[in-house]
Amino acid sequence: MLEEYFFLVASKTIPMQHMTLDNKLSVAAIIISILAILGSFFTVFWQGRQSANRQKIDLESIFYKDIYWDYLVKKLPESRNFVQHNTVENRITGTDNIIDELNNIRRDSLFFKFTNENFYEEICEKLQNLEDKYVKADKMILEKYDEFNLEVDEMLTEIYDMITSKYTGSDTDKS
Repeated sequence: MLEEYFFLVASKTIPMQHMTLDNKLSVAAIIISILAILGSFFTVFWQGRQSANRQKIDLESIFYKDIYWDYLVKKLPESRNFVQHNTVENRITGTDNIIDELNNIRRDSLFFKFTNENFYEEICEKLQNLEDKYVKADKMILEKYDEFNLEVDEMLTEIYDMITSKYTGSDTDKS
């Protein structure tokens, strides 16, 4: 279609002669040149857009690292080590530290309420659910404690994955 249009325009500007093979090749070369130029412009535009997106992700990753790094690497694992099962009383002990840390993470996540509300709401919900799990955990036999630990591991993995995907920019929600 583009070629036909170009031939029509070319035939109006070139004196009314029979189009020779040289003329047709010249027109085809012009069309190819125009397409190459348009392709170049598109490539430059696309690379600029990709570069801007990458810069935005790089800048945002600083916030995720500054806010969550200590929690993910030190504070949560350390506070989780305090959680124990007391076999004499059949109850869970040492949950206060991890409950406090989960509360602190939620408080420190407040920054994202203003910059990425979807992330803020989702991370707060996951943190609150995990905190509730620890708060409600009290008396249980050892077998239930093992189940409890597996559930906690899954919940923590979701939290770690969510924060890590935001930090690396590999999440699908770019809001």
